[in-house]
Amino acid sequence: MPHVRRDLASLGRHLQRSVLRTSLPPDVLRRCVASAGTADAVLVQAAADAAASAGAVADALNQSLDALHAESIRLWALETNCDALRTRWLLSAGLAEMPGAYWALLTHPLADRALRHLAFGDVEMLRHAKESETTLPMLLGRRSVAPRRLGAPAPTAQQLDLMVQAALSAPDHGRLGPWRIIEFKTASRDALSALFEAEKRRRDPLASAADLKKARGHATQPPCLLGFVVSPRQRKRVPEREQLLAAGAALGNLLNAAHALGFGAIMLSGDRCFDPAIAAAIGLDEGESLAGFISIGSVLETPPDVTRPLSQEMWSCWTPAAQHAQQTTQDSA
Repeated sequence: MPHVRRDLASLGRHLQRSVLRTSLPPDVLRRCVASAGTADAVLVQAAADAAASAGAVADALNQSLDALHAESIRLWALETNCDALRTRWLLSAGLAEMPGAYWALLTHPLADRALRHLAFGDVEMLRHAKESETTLPMLLGRRSVAPRRLGAPAPTAQQLDLMVQAALSAPDHGRLGPWRIIEFKTASRDALSALFEAEKRRRDPLASAADLKKARGHATQPPCLLGFVVSPRQRKRVPEREQLLAAGAALGNLLNAAHALGFGAIMLSGDRCFDPAIAAAIGLDEGESLAGFISIGSVLETPPDVTRPLSQEMWSCWTPAAQHAQQTTQDSA
């Protein structure tokens, strides 16, 4: 009985995700999953979910993989035992032909579990090494993007969940989670804009029609709008200042995650964040404070360059007092 190649649905979930990341370019994945504009990490997960279902999308992914790597499949089909497959893999690992070799090996009818595990380990090790080289430049390139420069599409619920997960991974003494996020969905924006207008009227009874329109726009313009709430807990061993730092770290992680997923974002505060009526209307509890409103969306217009301080301006080294006095005496001698 002839051996039959495996398909994507027959592989384990970890192998499915790995081969989709490694062996199919993002543009091909988007065509198969019909998900234009989705960030790569979310796209791979959606494709893996579809692959496991063995439906039409899984068939499209299989066909795309086979078409893209037809030559690799042909060459690997010439090998007739596991030793030959292992040798060919060791010669391919890390080279330009590795994506095709990976798919050809994982689906080869003679590839056993140990060989697939070996290939998976090699691919993931190289992927993590590559990611470590790109993460820092990504962080260095992050900057705030004004709401007027943002547009559709907004993040999906799954992408927002990833951003919140990133926020939850920030340093947090005692794991108190001294913050929370309020999402203002499209259906609630008109009500929020009325709150913003009322706050503007209270603060400035002589506000012009243009000023009131601008205040309302702060609620309706962003593609995605979140409120970032600081919620300190009563804990003797974790002073409030440490909890404020933890909330700030979570906010930074959320903004970095938005940037990593391909979106622009900014947090804006202002007088409305200190308004008791707005705080009560959006459900803040006693002791909580509204740090600001986070706008997130696709970048429609690149913001102008910014000049950041030199790192040396923010970085100093401590010198013990005795050593400092000794150095001063020597300098004056």
